Amino acid sequence: MTIAGSDSSGGAGIQADIKTITSLGAHAMMAITAVTAQNSVGIAETHRIPGRIISSQIERVLQDVFPGAVKTGMLYTARCIRKIAEAIKSYKLEKVVVDPVIRASAGGQLLQASGVRLLKELLLPLAMVVTPNLYEAGILTGKRIRTPQEMEEAAEEINGLGPNVVITGGHLEGDCIDILYDGKHMHYFRGTRIETANTHGSGCVFSASLATFVAMDHDLPEATRLAHDFTRKAIENGYSFGPRAGVVRPWFMGN
Repeated sequence: MTIAGSDSSGGAGIQADIKTITSLGAHAMMAITAVTAQNSVGIAETHRIPGRIISSQIERVLQDVFPGAVKTGMLYTARCIRKIAEAIKSYKLEKVVVDPVIRASAGGQLLQASGVRLLKELLLPLAMVVTPNLYEAGILTGKRIRTPQEMEEAAEEINGLGPNVVITGGHLEGDCIDILYDGKHMHYFRGTRIETANTHGSGCVFSASLATFVAMDHDLPEATRLAHDFTRKAIENGYSFGPRAGVVRPWFMGN
């Protein structure tokens, strides 16, 4: 199940999640938290979904089918975070992957300032794993992160809030490195840089594929490796869309 915002350009958000989950042979259930009006240039408007409707979407799904895993993406408001935290506790959801979406790659805030504090206080302690990129890890720690060493330090600090941590390093200089910290060990997942501007949706694809592999009962290091490889393939097979950055293609393969 994915709980995230809608991207009208079809490249990221709930649309990317559904493509990813379906491509891997699983069934995608969802709750939409916000609707954005956006294209490759940026976000023009964002409409938040009322908290009551967000809760109702989640509850109707969970009362019918218990998901193998849950992934959260764009949450937008503090109220939304409260509602999701309540649902996680009420339904005793354990395999929760939190993608701490804060800012769109095309520009525009996807989480209000008041939501960052509640993300750390309410949602991360309930998560199995959180998957920030370098920018998001910097917001969560209050530090600038530019190197693998700083990624390790940030992962340890975020782990102190409760979850396992995967920091994705697609914006590092040189090779791309994702780091998983499980509270005891640092696991590195490396790949040569893919020279492309078609990366819109890559963070959504990574977290959605990680959640899907977790739902398929892979342990966290193996699920992270599979998500790392899957996302790289999605980037390699990306394509241009509009005048700015193109999108990744997560349906390049089936399960």
